[in-house]
Amino acid sequence: MDHQVGESDFRLLPKFLKSKNAILNPQNNDQRSFGYAISYSFHPSDWRNNWSVEDRFIQHGLDKIKYPVHPEDIPMLENQLNIRINLFSFIDKRGYKRYSLYISKKYKPDEVNLLYWEGRFAWIKYMSRLFCDARKYANSLFLL
Repeated sequence: MDHQVGESDFRLLPKFLKSKNAILNPQNNDQRSFGYAISYSFHPSDWRNNWSVEDRFIQHGLDKIKYPVHPEDIPMLENQLNIRINLFSFIDKRGYKRYSLYISKKYKPDEVNLLYWEGRFAWIKYMSRLFCDARKYANSLFLL
């Protein structure tokens, strides 16, 4: 375990993205936002119960990861955790201009979609809500 309590990677979502109610961005006081995002994707109904966070980390092998996680670590972690991970981000401060940062090409039994910004990961619970404002024009996808 390589996390440091007290050093937090918690970041607020931009107001526009938060208003979509598509992303679960749990508060934490360490650098394990990747682990929280993955854990909560497997246990969406009890994400508010902090009593089982460490047990969930152990259950899914998230306690064996070196934190903080970086986007370039995702392919290795897919194999280690036996899940398919898709990673998205945004390029403006408001979150209007979203894009895919990494789309898995691996077949794994479970799939998790994550948002990454400013060194933080959060679970995308509802992809359709997050990208419902996307428009397709002449074979190109634009996020408005």
